[in-house]
Amino acid sequence: MNKMWREIAVSFKLKSPLHIGYMPFKGSVISPTRYYVPGRNLWGAVTKHITEYLHKNPTAEDYRNIGAIVKDNFRFSYFYVCDGINIYFPRYTEQGLKYGNISRSEFEHKFIGSQISTAIDASGTAKDESLHEIEFIDNKFKDSNGNIRDVRITGCVWVREDAEIGDKKITGSNKEGILVERFNVIEKLILGGESKYGFGHVLFDPIDGVRFAVAPCETEELKIKLNDNYIIAHLKYSKGVKFKGDVELLTGRGYYDPKVSDSKASDMPGNVISKPEYYFSPGTYIYSSPAAYVVNWDGTWAEIKI
Repeated sequence: MNKMWREIAVSFKLKSPLHIGYMPFKGSVISPTRYYVPGRNLWGAVTKHITEYLHKNPTAEDYRNIGAIVKDNFRFSYFYVCDGINIYFPRYTEQGLKYGNISRSEFEHKFIGSQISTAIDASGTAKDESLHEIEFIDNKFKDSNGNIRDVRITGCVWVREDAEIGDKKITGSNKEGILVERFNVIEKLILGGESKYGFGHVLFDPIDGVRFAVAPCETEELKIKLNDNYIIAHLKYSKGVKFKGDVELLTGRGYYDPKVSDSKASDMPGNVISKPEYYFSPGTYIYSSPAAYVVNWDGTWAEIKI
């Protein structure tokens, strides 16, 4: 059988701090960040980059059309913090939630920061009740020798072997990135929220020897197998599944809702919010692990038997 998907190992260097938000917390003055990047964020960023490369003054319909092409021809893993050697996957263990082989508190001390902000009115004074704390993945960390180093996020992108945008073939490799003609669509991206603070700027920065422990199946629909029972993406919740971990309501922002055929499109990133659904969180241990998982367009997984 011909291989249907080309796997490209992708690493980004954080040029600035990175904030990946949750559903809004009403009344909270703290905006927590996820400690990883969902595939949907990659879909949105790649859609934006390709659309603005192909169209000088893109419309909402241009974003929708390119988004649909990316949805059909790309699959994105979730991206996790990497120090250049280790990938810090979440794991719900008997000792509590860990990232890689360190505790959550150690991970936060090493990689997570926060920033206080407040809105200023026309008179130059702070607006009432506008104090706000933004949590983020920092773009620098201190290694065990006390040296300051760049933080990276690492994952995989799968592209259909015959993928095209218009008459332009999509190619790529671990070293080159993902190319439309000679344009690397992942060379520079803006991921997540709080871009008004300069957050979310990432640069394609390939590194050797750091890869996900997944094995793609050669099928029309991208399916993967894991080496253990810990999931590394959101998995659609199923009531009968025995697990150790967490369940959360998951939603997303985009130019339109790809799950709704008549969803109105916007030319503003993140303007449309999709309907929340329940998922097992990344790092959850699934006791009866299936033979394989389907990878959806937004990086989430669905359980299957093969």
